[in-house]
Amino acid sequence: MNILSSFKPVSAKLIVIFCLLFSFFPYSSSSQEHLPFNQSEEYHLMMGERLYHGLISTGGDNPSCISCHAKFTDDKINWNPSAMEIVMAADTLSAEQFKSAVNSPADGFIAKVHKGYQLNDEQLSQIRLYLKSLGTEGVGEKPKSYPQLLLFLLVGSLMALAIVDLLFTKKIRYRAIHILVILAGITVHLKMAYSEASELGRSQGYMPDQPIKFSHQVHAGDNKIDCMYCHYNAENGKSAGIPGPGLCMNCHVIVREGSRSGKSEIAKLVKHFEEGSDIEWVRVHNLPDHVFFSHAQHVNAGKLDCTACHGAVDEMHILKQENDLSMGWCLDCHRRTNVQFANDYYSIYDKYHNELSEGVRDSIKLLILVPMIV
Repeated sequence: MNILSSFKPVSAKLIVIFCLLFSFFPYSSSSQEHLPFNQSEEYHLMMGERLYHGLISTGGDNPSCISCHAKFTDDKINWNPSAMEIVMAADTLSAEQFKSAVNSPADGFIAKVHKGYQLNDEQLSQIRLYLKSLGTEGVGEKPKSYPQLLLFLLVGSLMALAIVDLLFTKKIRYRAIHILVILAGITVHLKMAYSEASELGRSQGYMPDQPIKFSHQVHAGDNKIDCMYCHYNAENGKSAGIPGPGLCMNCHVIVREGSRSGKSEIAKLVKHFEEGSDIEWVRVHNLPDHVFFSHAQHVNAGKLDCTACHGAVDEMHILKQENDLSMGWCLDCHRRTNVQFANDYYSIYDKYHNELSEGVRDSIKLLILVPMIV
């Protein structure tokens, strides 16, 4: 039986009707696919990225956006708003406001930096499109380097080659060379393992990004503001205390523009003050939970200077942990530091006073008093 004969012939009218209906529903595709590439959103996004990174000249010797508004922070302070801060600011501006902010900003500090910028409407639109994409996708992760890991793997590879040649290939005649390479590799690996293990839980050199770019060098160094003005609890409490926006506004109710950051960073402080919200500072110096440390004991009773633990803070734009704050580091300080008896706290230690006056002792180390203090 012929299979085709089982199907009835299709009416010509049905075919015509089907074709007419199909013509009303053409293959759907975005309008972007019908545009030339130089008019597509992909093209404008690409041009915006190139403009932001300075790969396309905007005329003159003006710096690129990325040179000031970086995506990632460095170990040196960048007083300019970051790329993500620009993203958030641009999102609240109209096209005209964005144009004015770039080509003719009202902020006197930014006006000096942006002097000479004359981007046209198309370029501004392309940059805004790129900023919008950053707001959606983010800036990604900061590139990382692993020099210690690479050294560990390199030394391990040399050891493996030495073992293989010693046991199997035997290309090098002198076994002393193999043994020397293996012993050197084991020494390097052990040293690296010890170094990493001893630094576990320690954060020497830690310098996190803060919600506001506060510079101790500007405040404590250039303007000679005493540590105790801001950290007022250090003499009498366990913690030194972190000042709230209200204390900062004692000065910044007048000072509204920084010599390095313009108005942008101080504006963040003013916003917190007006909203009555706290600034979420990131803690830099942090001891293990089992450690009891009192600032009052060291600053008030011990008359210890802040720099002894925190380093030259008045020279730091970005606050960092200067010392490792390990138990060994603390004990070394207690061994070499003389007790300052010239305060009421130590008046109870008559025995040591008498021994000093009788010449039995010429000084008292803090380590002697540790068990009594605890």
